[in-house]
Amino acid sequence: MKVSFARQVKEEVVFNDFDECCQKALLSSIIKINGNLSLSNQGLLLTIRTENAKIASKVHKMLKELYHPSIEFMVSRKMKLQKNNVYKLKVTKAREILDDLGLMNGLGFHLIPSQKILSKECCQRAFLAGVFLSSGSVNNPETSNYHLEMSVNEEEYATYIKDLMNHFDLNAKMIKRRNKYVVYLKSSEKIGDFLRAIGASQSVLTFESTRIDRNMSNTVNRWNNCDIANEVKTMASSNKQLEDINIVDMFMGIDMLDEKTRSVALIRRAHPDLSLNELCDVYFQETGQTISKSGLHHRFKKISDEAQKLLKMENE
Repeated sequence: MKVSFARQVKEEVVFNDFDECCQKALLSSIIKINGNLSLSNQGLLLTIRTENAKIASKVHKMLKELYHPSIEFMVSRKMKLQKNNVYKLKVTKAREILDDLGLMNGLGFHLIPSQKILSKECCQRAFLAGVFLSSGSVNNPETSNYHLEMSVNEEEYATYIKDLMNHFDLNAKMIKRRNKYVVYLKSSEKIGDFLRAIGASQSVLTFESTRIDRNMSNTVNRWNNCDIANEVKTMASSNKQLEDINIVDMFMGIDMLDEKTRSVALIRRAHPDLSLNELCDVYFQETGQTISKSGLHHRFKKISDEAQKLLKMENE
């Protein structure tokens, strides 16, 4: 069975290593969304529920390392249509854990997270990763509709998540859907930025590559009365150049390129449909300097070489 893109993202995030402070931030959102409290003969009991075995295993590992509680690991099967497995962790030392995570409020959870837990940017990113692991979904980039969302029960909590995402300039929106509050992104660029923020760098590359391929395919389908051979060649080159530019921007930033190469990259981004001859004219209009087609080729080759070097470093 083909694994969904959302599941690929979650399982990539789960395999990341987190510092202790970030583990607590991650746990605080997972427990808040997927946890509940009950009283037993052992005292206060925390139960955490998920349909992903790898997330359950990650939570189990972090709780053991940080708090050394007794944990009962249970597996059951949903009786609804999808009939997925449900993984439950029944955790002792609930009050100690929740107090340390700043979640305990009487016999329930605080509405918004502890600022002490989220004081650092790395912890804020880990917190958002936990929200996505607990309640997130994202469309496959092969579809025509870009959409990422996370849903929670309380409006105040959803507002906090939205505001934190917008601290990272993600332009998140919020709606109420039935009895849930949904925080969502619709822009492909912002979805890529969010995946990068939560540590899903490989998924970002998959997302961007698939999106570019799909856009290319859609563009080709609209070319009915053009010289298709020349247009396809131009667009294929343009998309490859844009992909290389996006990779360089993702890993080091366009500003790190020399001035002439940076100008070429920005002009290509602004004019993805133009041929090299047309780009030469735009370059002259915007910079007052001339550049030849071979000069453009040289600059795009420089960007491509840098992109390949960065990808190689990422995969090592």
